[in-house]
Amino acid sequence: MKDLELINVCMPLTDHKTLFTVVISNGVFTKIVPQIKKTESHFPTFKEGWNNKGNHPIMDMEGRILLPSFIDIHTHLDKAFSLKTVPNKSGTLIEAIRNYSDKAPLFSKEEIKKRVIKGALQALTYGTTHIRTHVNFEWNVSSKLALDHLQAVVEAREWLRPYVNLQIVPMFSDLSAKSRKELEIVKEAISYGIDGIGGAPHLSVNATEDIDQLFELAVKYDKFIDLHVDEQDNPEICTIQKIIDNTKKWDFQGRVTTGHLCSLSAMTEEKSNRIIEEIVSQDIYAVTLPGANMYLQGRDDKGLVRRGITRVKEMLHHNVQLATASDNVNDPFHPFGRFDLLQIGLLTAYTAHLASEEELITVLKMITHTPAQIFGEKGYGIKEGEKAEFVVFDAINIYDLFANLSPTRYVYKNREWISITQSEQFFGNEGLRRWIENDSAYSLQNGGIKDV
Repeated sequence: MKDLELINVCMPLTDHKTLFTVVISNGVFTKIVPQIKKTESHFPTFKEGWNNKGNHPIMDMEGRILLPSFIDIHTHLDKAFSLKTVPNKSGTLIEAIRNYSDKAPLFSKEEIKKRVIKGALQALTYGTTHIRTHVNFEWNVSSKLALDHLQAVVEAREWLRPYVNLQIVPMFSDLSAKSRKELEIVKEAISYGIDGIGGAPHLSVNATEDIDQLFELAVKYDKFIDLHVDEQDNPEICTIQKIIDNTKKWDFQGRVTTGHLCSLSAMTEEKSNRIIEEIVSQDIYAVTLPGANMYLQGRDDKGLVRRGITRVKEMLHHNVQLATASDNVNDPFHPFGRFDLLQIGLLTAYTAHLASEEELITVLKMITHTPAQIFGEKGYGIKEGEKAEFVVFDAINIYDLFANLSPTRYVYKNREWISITQSEQFFGNEGLRRWIENDSAYSLQNGGIKDV
């Protein structure tokens, strides 16, 4: 049974010079065919169909862009929207870490859970259906606090399961400084059903030992590794080399993700190119985080202040599997943002000087196909036989898409449409407020939140 047929669709990740007809049956792409030219039809336009609650089986997209749903491969949902409680006067990474750790005991499980749900639903309205979130593991404050906050994120993942696919990566810091008894808490944390092993070893006084132990954990429990790496302006900070060595030692190719990699930009070109080549040879994934890195890095620079992001163009030139992601939103690490990966794509284009049509298509792949590979998502993309999850934009070419960021997005998931304008009204305001105040259960229906 046919659910939907869309004509005159622009799909730049397939062929930006051609329009397509797309047919969806039982929630699966069953027919995707190029059109010789734009089809003149008597079918309702997409806007007309949408105003009729999207019930028309055939709609004329009038050249609108259609992309697979976004995948945000590096976020911190547990810390989102905490800026009011946790300010950062200096704007530095160190103060952000210190202030958040100081305030962490004040945050209840319920508050952490609500942050995760609010952030994930906001991301959904902008077109994101898969998120990997790193989770603070505050065992330096207390073991109970660390486990409670992790449990809150796990509970939020279950609540979100019908809407957003969430991967959880706790950040196990200072492993080498822990006693054998203290390390038992890691075993308990892993038993909660986490997806990967995380951390920020470059911040440790024993970074080399920490990296060894992180890999040993990943191997023992059969988890992928996703680390914050060299989020520093100092070219002498180079823990990525130890990560490369461990990836080779443990045959962990294709199971290691490295975020930030800021210090690569401070190194000589010769040294950074050598490291980038090794990243490729060991099949290590990389993630650039332009929003937070531009905000936090270069704070001690005078005169020419560095942008703070990693060597994006060089990585792409060497065929590194490089994604871009939102990182922090409205917290002491990054006061701005809105979990909108198209906005993050624009920041990536600005900071890395990516502006040609081909380069902007690459940017779109950095928020779709590349993070899908990192996420391990099978059957992803706009292809016949694959699950139909996609986003429609009010834009008809790539430059229009990035120039205006399409304030209205139309997300298709689970054989239903979700609109940013409708959903944000519910998620950001009344529906979410009611959920926060009453702790009621809600489900997504017809582009909003409705009582179950």
